[in-house]
Amino acid sequence: MLKVMIVEDEDIVREDIKHLIDWEQHGFEIIAEARNGGEGLRICMEQNPDVIITDIKMPVMGGLEMIDTILQIRKSKKIILLTSYGDFDFARQAIQLGIHSYVLKHELDGSLLIQELNKLKQQMQEEESVGYLARREQLRMYLKRMESMIDDAGMIVTDDLFRWKGRTGILIMGFDSLHPGQEYTQNRSTEIDRKTFIDFMYARSSDEVESEVVDMYDNEYIIFYRIPERSSELSIFEYSSHLANHLQSLINNAFSRKISVAIGPVFENQRDIRESLKKTRELYALRIFRKGSSLLVQTHKQLDKQVLLSSIDHKLKEIQEHLKHEQYGLANEGIDELFTQLLVALEDIAALKSGILELIRLINLKAIPKHGTPMIEPFDALSEIQQLGSVYQIAEWFQHMVMKLEEESNAKYSKKIRELLQYIHANYAKDITLNEIADRMGFSLIYTSQLFKKEVGVSFITYLTQYRIEKARELLASGHYKVYEVSSMVGYQTVQYFSKTFKKVTGLSPGDL
Repeated sequence: MLKVMIVEDEDIVREDIKHLIDWEQHGFEIIAEARNGGEGLRICMEQNPDVIITDIKMPVMGGLEMIDTILQIRKSKKIILLTSYGDFDFARQAIQLGIHSYVLKHELDGSLLIQELNKLKQQMQEEESVGYLARREQLRMYLKRMESMIDDAGMIVTDDLFRWKGRTGILIMGFDSLHPGQEYTQNRSTEIDRKTFIDFMYARSSDEVESEVVDMYDNEYIIFYRIPERSSELSIFEYSSHLANHLQSLINNAFSRKISVAIGPVFENQRDIRESLKKTRELYALRIFRKGSSLLVQTHKQLDKQVLLSSIDHKLKEIQEHLKHEQYGLANEGIDELFTQLLVALEDIAALKSGILELIRLINLKAIPKHGTPMIEPFDALSEIQQLGSVYQIAEWFQHMVMKLEEESNAKYSKKIRELLQYIHANYAKDITLNEIADRMGFSLIYTSQLFKKEVGVSFITYLTQYRIEKARELLASGHYKVYEVSSMVGYQTVQYFSKTFKKVTGLSPGDL
């Protein structure tokens, strides 16, 4: 989405421009408005719009002076000038300064504006494409020179190696062999043209992740990506894992091929690229020991073991919440991440056994209230799991158990009640009533009340209250919200009534958490 600023001293003209087209539909977003060139200059420096639509004659500072100043500082800025019949001399000066185009105010309509914006967008894409190819070649040559050096003494540090400053992550990825016996044969990636693949990666680069992709060797693609500011070591690990998973899914969907990805250590100084790349390549080589579509991460010898243990604990708590709220699909996604990413990374048998026992406990915690007995007998389960060949098979075993839970849960409630519970879970913060629920179900108020209590075991109001308070506990435990904020977020009109209800349900005051 390209960011647009409108600079125009007449309010009515600004409003007209804003409503001429559906900006978002055409890939643009109006992020700012200014009433004169001085305001426009200040906002441009603060918010950095991609496109500026500006009048010429304005108080305080005119359009030409603003344009001249902006283009001296940011030459790539795209500017569309609004002119009148008597402004042609000004328009000629603006063209000499380097604006994109000018249009007559009285001729400006939706179709003309779309036409100008599309031309502007195409020009920006062409410029970015040329810039991308130049950056990619510069980066490849830099890495080649760096690898040819015996040490870092002669390495030249350049400020424009990446488009961003600060910490940078590194991934190495490549296509898995279609035939297991050909994992390390020559030209493994010739089936997919390298240029086609690089262009695909560039075209789908996310606005949320600034990155550069370079192909160094056959079937080796290096991705450098910007790490968000003020990220902790744990959040960097999770951010990088999410990016790697996204790439695996994206490429599998587009090319019907699986890839393995190695996540290397983050670096901040360009002099550390050499060591970071070396360690990432060592990880990438380990894919020979894994099945396809592997995610190779630093082991505890390189990454603080406590970070991984903390991630495992966090993931188990997520799975517990998903099971509690019968979000079985999300629970199975969490199980997959737990085993195939975190426990694989840790490579610790004790942690694996601990994770298995905790998952057994969580599944039984969900099953016992329904059946009165555990779904999984720990001793028998451990004996069965020991027969499985890998953590991937263990993950599938647990996912099968969760699917059984889901089948039994669906059998417990009628279709109408399942739909009703989903509606409550999605709208609990609103002022929903039993009357509203009865109308949605197409039943009478009395019948709805009786059916709900018969299947769920408690009345509608009791269930809604318990669900709201459970959500309130989660929000308060996060430490991000005040009591009065949580009260409103879960559907209570007054803090006093919320606090009274909270204590009645939990035995604690909201402030105790």
